Amino acid sequence: MFTDEEPDFCQREYKSSILTMFMRIDRRFMAKCFGQMQELGIYPGQIPVLGLLAHKDGLSQREIAEKLHIKPPTVNVTVQRLEKAGFLYREADEKDQRISRIYMTEKGKQAKESGMKKVQDNEKILLDGFSEEDLCLLRRFLDQITENIEKIPVASGKNNTRKERQQK
Repeated sequence: MFTDEEPDFCQREYKSSILTMFMRIDRRFMAKCFGQMQELGIYPGQIPVLGLLAHKDGLSQREIAEKLHIKPPTVNVTVQRLEKAGFLYREADEKDQRISRIYMTEKGKQAKESGMKKVQDNEKILLDGFSEEDLCLLRRFLDQITENIEKIPVASGKNNTRKERQQK
């Protein structure tokens, strides 16, 4: 199947599936990011919440969950931790007192900026040595994988894609 001219990495049988490689990359990257973010007093998983609120302050927890595609209980824990650390505060909605609106503090804005800078610096390091053409292909492949994930059936045996859930 392979010719002698092809690189060694193409000839050997992979001990790891692509999925295993993704998981290994994720674990190693998150371990590095965790240490960096700890210096800022935040966790890597909190950066998306801070980033979203920096873009649109005053969202409810439900809105945050919907926009970030994460479960409401996860948002609740994240918001509680960020609030306890002084990065966020809550205010009751003017029209509906049952809804809490989440706002960033100045400390939260600074942490978000520092965290995003570290993420961007890390991405630069990760992609070092890739040509623009390589990066374009990588994005295309990752987009296709993201689309394909939606085809994986859930435990009930139904596809239950995001589109199907929205139609219910």
